[in-house]
Amino acid sequence: MINQLIVNADDFGMTQANTIGILVAHKEGIVTSTTCMMNMPYAKFALKQAQHYPQLGVGIHLVLTVGRPLIDGAHSYTDEMGNFIRPKDYPDGKPHGDVNELYREWKAQIEKFIEIAGHKPTHIDSHHHVHLLPWHQEVAKALAKEYDLPIRQRHQIIDTYPYIPVFDKMYDEDVNYQYVTEVLQSHSGALELMCHPAYLDQRLYDMSSYNLPRMKELEFLTSSQIKSFIQENHIELINFSNLHDNFQ
Repeated sequence: MINQLIVNADDFGMTQANTIGILVAHKEGIVTSTTCMMNMPYAKFALKQAQHYPQLGVGIHLVLTVGRPLIDGAHSYTDEMGNFIRPKDYPDGKPHGDVNELYREWKAQIEKFIEIAGHKPTHIDSHHHVHLLPWHQEVAKALAKEYDLPIRQRHQIIDTYPYIPVFDKMYDEDVNYQYVTEVLQSHSGALELMCHPAYLDQRLYDMSSYNLPRMKELEFLTSSQIKSFIQENHIELINFSNLHDNFQ
């Protein structure tokens, strides 16, 4: 059984409704952490709203596969309209491009976070887990070192690493009490559980094929059943900022 749990809601700032859903999942449920997509039009709204919830850790969800880049000249990752190329439009389903462009784009996303929030993100992860692709790992590691931040699934890209949570996810048909409690019982120490709770608006419905299940996630994460399980098993709810002393 784990003794510490980070529940991280991805896609903060993607739409207004999904952002509000994540905040509700924190205020009324077990979400402790979220990661913001800085190239989305609701990123500023998300970070400003998060200031009302000081116990919510807010990291950065580095983006490379949806929306538009923040920098000029990111041609190797964009289509003729200037939008990021979606994974399905790459020959192997995975983004490829110039790593110098990638570094500048992801650094710009981090800097925009700091400019709006007034502080660094709590940690780094990425939309569609693109920071874990072998040809992107050096950029992810360089930025983590530059900003002194932990990375989601760090053990996959750095052989020697300090204390960092193991990673698991709750998704689609696995959004249920039996599955999640089995996950919590199958690990020890600290665990990060990835989720995508949301309310649904037209923008989210149009942008993501994973839309309606997000409302089911929100209902589950705020349920008395899962909150009671956490309490009865003395699982401490934390976010990545609580790991910083161990991360050094």
